[in-house]
Amino acid sequence: MILPRRKNLPQPFVGRLDRADQTSQLTIENNTALAKEHILCDACQQSVIASHLRDPVRGSELFRSYTDIHALEINTAENGCHLCALFLGKIRHLSPATGVITVTLHVSRSGGITLSIKSGNGEGQRLGELAIVPVEDIEDYGANVSADTKFTFPIRKTYESAQVAESLSSDASFALAREWLQQCLHRHPKCSQAAASAQKIYPSRLIDVGDGLKVPTRVVVTQELNTSELRYLTLSHCWGGADILRLLTDNVDKLMVEISMQALPKTFQDAVIITCRLGYRYIWIDSLCIIQDSPDDWRACSAVMGDIYANSICTVAALTAHNSHEGCFFDDTRNPLFFRPYRISDRWYVEGNRNVGVDLRVGLSALPLHTRAWVVQERILAPRTLYYGSNGLAWECTECSATEAVPWGDVSTFSPKASFFDIQQQSPDAIYDCWTDIQISYTRCQLTRFSDRLVAISGVVKRIEMLTGWVNVWGLWKEQLSRELLWFVEEPTRGRPEQYLAPTWSWVGIEGRVMMAIGSAEKRIWMAEVVDVGTLEGRGHVRIRGIMKRVRYTDEGRLSPRGETNARWEDVDWDSDVELAAGYFAGKELQCLLIARLADYVGEGKAMDIGLVVSPQGDEWVRLGVFRQLREGNNLFPESTVDLSEVVVI
Repeated sequence: MILPRRKNLPQPFVGRLDRADQTSQLTIENNTALAKEHILCDACQQSVIASHLRDPVRGSELFRSYTDIHALEINTAENGCHLCALFLGKIRHLSPATGVITVTLHVSRSGGITLSIKSGNGEGQRLGELAIVPVEDIEDYGANVSADTKFTFPIRKTYESAQVAESLSSDASFALAREWLQQCLHRHPKCSQAAASAQKIYPSRLIDVGDGLKVPTRVVVTQELNTSELRYLTLSHCWGGADILRLLTDNVDKLMVEISMQALPKTFQDAVIITCRLGYRYIWIDSLCIIQDSPDDWRACSAVMGDIYANSICTVAALTAHNSHEGCFFDDTRNPLFFRPYRISDRWYVEGNRNVGVDLRVGLSALPLHTRAWVVQERILAPRTLYYGSNGLAWECTECSATEAVPWGDVSTFSPKASFFDIQQQSPDAIYDCWTDIQISYTRCQLTRFSDRLVAISGVVKRIEMLTGWVNVWGLWKEQLSRELLWFVEEPTRGRPEQYLAPTWSWVGIEGRVMMAIGSAEKRIWMAEVVDVGTLEGRGHVRIRGIMKRVRYTDEGRLSPRGETNARWEDVDWDSDVELAAGYFAGKELQCLLIARLADYVGEGKAMDIGLVVSPQGDEWVRLGVFRQLREGNNLFPESTVDLSEVVVI
């Protein structure tokens, strides 16, 4: 565990601030603490003096050592050493290091200089390295920012102070957050268009954070407010199974009078502080604005969840909190020196560790918030999102993304918010491609209640319906249904839930990451016709006319025509929708239903047949998976469509 740095931490407060710099009922002192850069402990100072950094020599030399990770943590916390902080910042998220920690200065044959960190004696365990780069690489970075950036800062101190703020609840961090928000509201036309395109549907309740004087924090009914001037924030967070205060049928009246701040989890307390410091009075928090034990209220509110986020001024996101108790500010673990470069000599800087990038990831890993399925539509539909996490402050809007390290903003290549806005001016094919990207991202995320599989993305579905006029049936687009039926699960898990969620031909009832077997750019010939699709007594069905071939399941897990022994038939490959138990296919009839033929599969000049694997259930059929066969040698299906069958898949 990383020891907290010595600083005066703010206490939680409640209430709205009439001005962004006022205090409220539970007052806090203004937090102005900034970390001091370029300070070394005595041991690191001696290491720099004794090293060959002034005149680098090819090879390796011991630069610094610590008896164990605990000694490094103590030295960082108590001495405020910049180099110690960089070493700790490099290894803090790794598996606990054991034994002595050593730092080696290495100069490569090409002249590259690094500080390599390892634990243990001898070869030990390599933990990472910090690059040493020329002074101009660091000092010219901010100076070379173009004048047409998405955010401008006439006073550089606005972001420079935030970069070294010891707490994300500091005045400096809030100054940067307010600057991003206000500039976006007044200077970003795309963000204004995105906000204006949302249907004006508001939440039934909000949290009034109070006025800091006589009005307490409480739940309010939105209809009692002036909706023509209603401006509110939303919270995006991970519940994480935490036991937290929730709005229930037996406490609605009490919480509409007052909410005790001490009863709220840390993330909610911090969200109230953020609302106040940004200058707003209302925030929407799911567990406090939806009656959690009322199925009717949940059904009504979840149906407009996307609109709630789309109509908010800004979403506050707890990016790295695993549950509601971890909060937004991370005062106990934040050390801005982890990410700040250190000038180690007149020629060289030690590069800082990478904090959250403009793609809102650290490396290639998704951060905790973005593993939650509900957050996919919250992120896409909210016009602006302000992120709080252990790696710092970050911003994402329709026009750009920004971080403490890149405060002027950059256009991220991995922003679903920006991508979704851009497709609104593009062709139906581009919209469909964007949807499949969203589907892949969404289905890899986690749901506490799997029954929310469709409703948790319904806001995005409704927006696409509004843009295109398409109709969505059980998670699939009716106008693209032949292609939509050809989905597969990358890594199938458990079987279908006992509760009916969707027909077998829909991905909605299947757990796991869903991908499409046919891309929009692939040339295909449709070999089957979707005759009808609909719902009867709450259950979906699709009627398909096409060619079917009976097959058997082989010991190798492939499909072969029933009664055939030719080895060439083993080339019929397939992907099961779920993990199937041994013996599942004993005595079961299997049929392949051809849907499409890819004329030139991956540019090899060969065709590929693709379709559904189905099994009879009474007079109807159920889907089991997707099959593929490269057309060479003995093919399962003939060249032309003959002997057509018409089947109903449920």
